Amino acid sequence: MNEAKTLSQPLVASDLMSATVLTITADTPLKDAAMQLVRAGVHGAPIVEQDGRCVGVLSVSDLARWAAGMGKSQAQRPRTCAFQEKHREPGGQESTRCLLAEGTCPFQRPGEIQLDGTVSVLCSEPNNVLADWQMVELESIPGDAVRDFMTTEVVTTAPDTSVSRMARLMLDRGVHRLLILDSERRPVGIVSANDLLQVLAHPEFTMTGGEQE
Repeated sequence: MNEAKTLSQPLVASDLMSATVLTITADTPLKDAAMQLVRAGVHGAPIVEQDGRCVGVLSVSDLARWAAGMGKSQAQRPRTCAFQEKHREPGGQESTRCLLAEGTCPFQRPGEIQLDGTVSVLCSEPNNVLADWQMVELESIPGDAVRDFMTTEVVTTAPDTSVSRMARLMLDRGVHRLLILDSERRPVGIVSANDLLQVLAHPEFTMTGGEQE
C-alpha cells in the first residue's frame, strides 16, 4: 500500500482519479452509444478499440452536432419535452409523468405504485429547457458506428501526472476533465476540475492507497 501523501509529497492523477470509466467500443452503433450515455447519466465517454486502446471520445456535443445537421425540421422543434403528461393525484397535488420507456431519460424518477403493481415513471425536471442533444429522438439516431461520429482529439494524460500539470492542461485546452490513460492507451480513470479544487481547498488533504483518509 502507498504511504500517505500530503502536499509536501505532490499528488498525481492516480491519487485523484475516478477509476469508474464508461467505455464504448468504436464499432458500437451510435444509437446504442447514446443510450449508454443516457443510462449512465454522463456527458461523454472514451471510445476504444476491441483491445481497449482509446481512439476517441463521444460527447453530448457530438450528438448536438449530429442533431443540428438534420435540417430545418429538427431546428424548428419546440425546445420543450413532448413526452410529458400532467397527472393530478388525490388531494390536488400535480405531477408530471414521463411517457418514455423507463431508463431512457436522465430526468426520470420512480413515481407512485399503480393498481397493477407497476411503478409509474415521473419527470424530475418538468420545466427544464432541454439542450439540443436531449431533444434527439433516440429512434431517429442512425445505426452507423460510433467511430464515424466521435471526436478523435482527446485531452489525455498519464497516471503519474502532477496536479499542477493537470491544471495547466485543463486551462490550456479549455476542458474540465482529463482522461487518464495507461502506457497502452487504455482508459484507467478520469480527473475532473472539481477533483483539483478539492486538493486546493483542503491543504490537509491526505491520500492512502488512492483513497482519501
